[in-house]
Amino acid sequence: MFDLSVVAKGGRWVLLEDEAGELGAFGSQAEALDAAGAYQVLPGDEYRHVLIQEESGEWDEVFLDAPLLQ
Repeated sequence: MFDLSVVAKGGRWVLLEDEAGELGAFGSQAEALDAAGAYQVLPGDEYRHVLIQEESGEWDEVFLDAPLLQ
């Protein structure tokens, strides 16, 4: 169900994919979530589940709308 995670590490937000591992590090959570929303978008995707782990160790879940194709 969850293939992407955004994890806070040392002041950066790291985007992780279950099979590929680390996809990139970002300066803000919003930038990492934008990248997660655009990562390998498939036609017909309505939204994507992403887990977020704060530096405190707490987990949260967000649902991102698939970007509009132009």
